[in-house]
Amino acid sequence: MRLLSLTVRNYRVHKELTVTFDPSRNLIGGPNESGKSTLAEAAHRALFLRAKTGGAIRKEVVSTIHIGDPEVILTFEASGKIWELEKRFAGSKGGTRLTAAGTTTLKDEEADAKLSELLKTESGGRANANQLASTWSHLWVWQGSSGQDPSGHASDHKDTLVQRLQTDGLAAVMQSATDQRVRERIAASNDELFTAKGKPKAGSKPEIARTQLAEAEVALQHARETADRLEQSAAEHSRAEKDITDADAMLPGLREQRATTEAKLAEVEILRRREDTEHHAWENAAASLKQLLGNDSSIRKLTEQAASGREALIPAERMEATLLAEDQQARELSQAAEIAQRQSADAIRSTRLQHDLAVTCITSFEKAAERQRLTELTEQAKLIREEIATHQDALSKLPDLTAKELDSLQKLDRAASQANAALNGMAASIELLTADTEVTLDGKPLAPGESRTLTDAGELAIRPGTRLRIRPGGGNTLSEARLLQETSNRAIATALERHTLRDLDHATAVLQQRQSLSQQIAQLETRWKTLGGDSLTADLASAVSTHEAAKSEVQRRTDALGPESPVDPPQALEAARQLQATFQQALDQAEDAETKARHQAAKLRERLETAGTKLQSHREQTAHARQSLRDLETKLQVLQETHGDAPNREKSLEIIRSAEQQAAALLVATRKALADLSPGLLTADLDRFTRAITQQDARRREAENLRLIARDRLTLDGSSDPHAELSHAQARHAAALETHNSQQRHAKAIEKLHQLFSDSREAIDRSLVQPLADRISGYLQCLFGPTAQVRVNLSDTGIAGIELLRADDSTFNFQSLSGGAKEQVAAAVRLAMAEILATDHDGCLPLLFDDAFAYTDPERVQSLQRMLDLAATRGLQIIVLTCAPNDYSAFGAGETRLI
Repeated sequence: MRLLSLTVRNYRVHKELTVTFDPSRNLIGGPNESGKSTLAEAAHRALFLRAKTGGAIRKEVVSTIHIGDPEVILTFEASGKIWELEKRFAGSKGGTRLTAAGTTTLKDEEADAKLSELLKTESGGRANANQLASTWSHLWVWQGSSGQDPSGHASDHKDTLVQRLQTDGLAAVMQSATDQRVRERIAASNDELFTAKGKPKAGSKPEIARTQLAEAEVALQHARETADRLEQSAAEHSRAEKDITDADAMLPGLREQRATTEAKLAEVEILRRREDTEHHAWENAAASLKQLLGNDSSIRKLTEQAASGREALIPAERMEATLLAEDQQARELSQAAEIAQRQSADAIRSTRLQHDLAVTCITSFEKAAERQRLTELTEQAKLIREEIATHQDALSKLPDLTAKELDSLQKLDRAASQANAALNGMAASIELLTADTEVTLDGKPLAPGESRTLTDAGELAIRPGTRLRIRPGGGNTLSEARLLQETSNRAIATALERHTLRDLDHATAVLQQRQSLSQQIAQLETRWKTLGGDSLTADLASAVSTHEAAKSEVQRRTDALGPESPVDPPQALEAARQLQATFQQALDQAEDAETKARHQAAKLRERLETAGTKLQSHREQTAHARQSLRDLETKLQVLQETHGDAPNREKSLEIIRSAEQQAAALLVATRKALADLSPGLLTADLDRFTRAITQQDARRREAENLRLIARDRLTLDGSSDPHAELSHAQARHAAALETHNSQQRHAKAIEKLHQLFSDSREAIDRSLVQPLADRISGYLQCLFGPTAQVRVNLSDTGIAGIELLRADDSTFNFQSLSGGAKEQVAAAVRLAMAEILATDHDGCLPLLFDDAFAYTDPERVQSLQRMLDLAATRGLQIIVLTCAPNDYSAFGAGETRLI
């Protein structure tokens, strides 16, 4: 089965798009959101989704930007014919058409049924939404699913894979009938004893023996606990009596010590309240003393600062007059420098106008030369373009044929020749040597000495009653050979008709003519592009425009100089360059003079600014000093009026110092009395004595409870002989243990035999799927080197897992691989499966990879192309969809680019 072309209309982002597929290698590239995955989805849904499907799944395919129902037309090759499948997804009004050359067009249900037959699937053409995702998921690698474990796909197709592998030569790997009966008998015995998960089955003899043993162990444990509990109760009763006696002896002394400690703590509380009162009095006295000392100090400092400020103002006033004179002198020098700078700038302006006129003339002469050069090149390009058109007209009259298509025709021709040779090789020859009665072959008499050749089944009759049926080549094999011959001849004829070719020689000649004309066209286009190509006309128009603009600029600058200009515009390029050099020298000299004048003016402006800044700063400092002096004098006067003069302040200080000292002495005495009582230790002692009394009370209560419980146990358990019951329980446990061990030995023997037969079956299954593992290894060796191997693990349901074996004997299961390695190994498994399954599909199946190697690094992508190319060489059709098509430049695929 091979895809030939795909057309989509009104399907999501696509208005109408047709993609033609190469028979072996295909690359569809484009940026994200360009519709690559949409093409993959459209082809898949055309093959497997009912056209009348509605609901959410139809809404997904309806375009939001194009009007009309979604349509998909898929052309593919299957069962020796080329089929065209057309589906219109319009809900209940949807329709399906399936057509092949020489057959009746099938519609809707008939078309879906035929499509299922061609695809060899139950859901071909009519899957529902739930089946759609899993249909052909081993061949359609959807975006985001390429790194999933491929074991499930192999298990889904296990029966078909086994059938194909047996056909390839492994049918002899079988078990004998006796082995099978013994294995079934052992399996039945194992099923009676164990569940599917290997657990003992309820109701089996080993399980009954285990239950009886567990019950005996429970009874033995109960008897042993009863005997131990009796002895433990007697010991606990004696221990409780002793704990009660000890607690009664210690509790009176502890209570007396706690009362003494509580009395001392009451005394500590009285001293602490006194300490707080005395400390508050001392703080008030100390604060008053600190405030008086601070006020006195502030008045003394302000007096000294005011005297210093008056002395500092005298030199500042003298400095202000000096700075005023310096500022006047700097202003006069700066004004003179500004006048000199303006005169230099006027001289530069006049010289620059003359210099710019000379430069504009040079540009005008150069643009004129460029205009002439482009005019000549345009004439040459026009002649070459006419010659290219002549060759292209000759090429268009030839059939459209590529080298790959010729290669395909040659392959079809070789296949037809091989089929003819195979049919001729299977023919049988019959020669009648002698006969004593009439002999006929297919109703025609056969004379002695006559020889005939049979390519189909024939009937040999010997009178009077003998008839023989002769089948050359084994019957079915001959029919297959004839069918293959007809199919091959029809395929080469169809391919030649599609390209309107007489025969293979005509195709070779056409391709040579096309290649020769294409080469000549390419050479002429190279010459045309060298001259400038499509841009040459625009370049010429631009050159004409710039030349005219340059001429206008010359006239404008000449007019700007006026009629009294000392120079006339030059008439040649060299004269213009000499005039430009002359004015350039004069301009440089004028600019040097202007630069010096500007620097001198800047220095003098800077000097003026500095002098003004100094004067202003000095004035501000002097004003600030005068204001500060006035503020100090005002503040000093306010303080003296508030706190009095020096003698009154000294008298107040003596009084407050005495009060502060008396408060401090009282506070020290109280704190000493408080420290002598050690309040921290008293609190800890009270906690300790209280905790000890609580513990002893709890100990006594627990002992009383324990004594009561022990007394009750002794009363209850003492009514029977627990030691005699323990002896009986031990005897019953020993008997149950013997029975349990016997049943376990029997069960383990059955389990061992079942395991041996299972291992043997697993070995047979492993040899059966070894060709699949070898094919996978062959693909992975393209990536990981010639030593890479794959092991396929089996289970009763199919493939249980795949492991990768490297050159250093390290083994990796699929889940432990990196994201990129998972994509690569999964792709190799899919390719190997497709190669085996392709036998049922005319030797070919399409594999589509939708951005399936997102985690594969660029270096590994190069090796990946080798693996994909190997699959195409073995007959598969590879379709790669990627947003980075340049990474697959070495794949050599038929390429389609989406924008």
